[in-house]
Amino acid sequence: MTWLPGLLWLTLLSVPQGSGEIRFVETAVDLRPDGAAVVRYTVQWRVVRGEMHGFYFEGNDRLRVSMLSADAAAVDSRGRRYDLSITSVGSGRWDVVLADGQGVSSGDLTFRFAFATDFAEAGYLASTTSPDGEPLAVFNWSPVAWNEASNQEHYTLQVLTPHVVPAGVDPRDYVTDGALVLTERWVNERFRIDYQRGEDDRLRLVFHRERPGNQADMRVQLYLPEGWFSLPSGAAQGSPGAGASEVPTGPAGLRVPLLVGGALLLGLFYLVVGGKHRSMVAAHRGLDDVRWDTLDWTPPKLVLSSFRVPGKVCEDLTPLEAAFYLEIPFKRILSAMLNSMVAEGFLQVRYTDPLRVVVLERPDLDALGEYERLFFESMADDGKLSQAELEALMSLAVENIRKKAWDCDVEATKKHLRRQVVASTAETGRGSDEDWYVWYHNYHPYFHHRFAYDRDPFRYEVDMPVQTDHLVTGAIDTALATNLNVCHDACHSACHSACHSACHSACHSACHSACVSGSSH
Repeated sequence: MTWLPGLLWLTLLSVPQGSGEIRFVETAVDLRPDGAAVVRYTVQWRVVRGEMHGFYFEGNDRLRVSMLSADAAAVDSRGRRYDLSITSVGSGRWDVVLADGQGVSSGDLTFRFAFATDFAEAGYLASTTSPDGEPLAVFNWSPVAWNEASNQEHYTLQVLTPHVVPAGVDPRDYVTDGALVLTERWVNERFRIDYQRGEDDRLRLVFHRERPGNQADMRVQLYLPEGWFSLPSGAAQGSPGAGASEVPTGPAGLRVPLLVGGALLLGLFYLVVGGKHRSMVAAHRGLDDVRWDTLDWTPPKLVLSSFRVPGKVCEDLTPLEAAFYLEIPFKRILSAMLNSMVAEGFLQVRYTDPLRVVVLERPDLDALGEYERLFFESMADDGKLSQAELEALMSLAVENIRKKAWDCDVEATKKHLRRQVVASTAETGRGSDEDWYVWYHNYHPYFHHRFAYDRDPFRYEVDMPVQTDHLVTGAIDTALATNLNVCHDACHSACHSACHSACHSACHSACHSACVSGSSH
């Protein structure tokens, strides 16, 4: 029977091994008063070789992970949805793959999965006190680090606290005026930080990094009013006292004995784990986290950015991106693209209820824009549009608008776009949706059948299968940087660094570095 291992080896060799690189990671923590939480990861990979099936997820340190399979799924660039198979392979490592042996050989592949855990039980959420005796809760944690992430565009951590923001107040002003959230100085330096009104009016904290690099450390250490939580007694932290031997040193105010002790502990820990430290980076980013929660489908609304430069205009939006920016309803935009495909002889509408098309002639896809390519391929494969395909198209537009317009003045940009629309009509238009279509269709380098207001470009609007009840209403954020307050007050950090033991920080940093996520396959 010794031939079996050899046969198995040959079989494995015959399967092309895939690999990918991470485009972005977003982690959302739904934190409850007792420290229990649901942690959701959204990870987008770009397939770079072979057929990618999944990745390994690990590096959660002391968190006890209970995977939630109900909404675990992935979506590819074409909008096709896949169920996930998530299997524990021991030692806190999980194999996250597309179910039923499926694989993707090109484009992007976005995974979304979640797990239940308890931050208080793991020691990442604990009670402490400020130097003046004020009771606080400290949250000191990092999402997992990832390998195969050298070109990662961003890593974002969102923490939904249990605290309810009062009605009618701006969450940023509410937090900053009341000094409710205190952070370490290095947190302010590392992240763009924002305070938002989240689900059920709960306060959401956002920590964002652009181009964080491979195996990026996303640890945050922040202090919140203890009254927001009802932590078990075992979660209490001994607060540094005000003894004579504990003199604060430096702007961070850390006590010397704790800092030295933490450094010694850190050195000892690395001696123990150094021999076992390997690059075992496991990957975990929506479908909601292809970020459907940031989409408003009728029509999208742009959220003003705290980074926007007054008067700065985004001048490189395409006509289709401009349509989103100008709040033209999504159904109208889809109808406009279909109308152009029909006018150019690429597609023919067979039925309108339900909408069905057939391909008459395949266009040169390289001559089309990326939105038209995705739209044509979505229609051509089966003659119709699915919700997943619609979501993929909207997601692409939102992502591109974010990158281009994250710091632009929204109203100034809208005025600029309206002027472009009117100019495209030889100054005879008034900036109507039909005038926008003149700009889009007549100035498209690949379209040759000019539009002369002789047909309704939005006649297919009512036939587009946009089902808003399947989507979460929100707003197009002009950037992942949008709503991230870079100017978070650094002076907060000097007041409270002593609130948390340096030993805790040193242990966490050492533990967290030992295992990382990734290793696509």
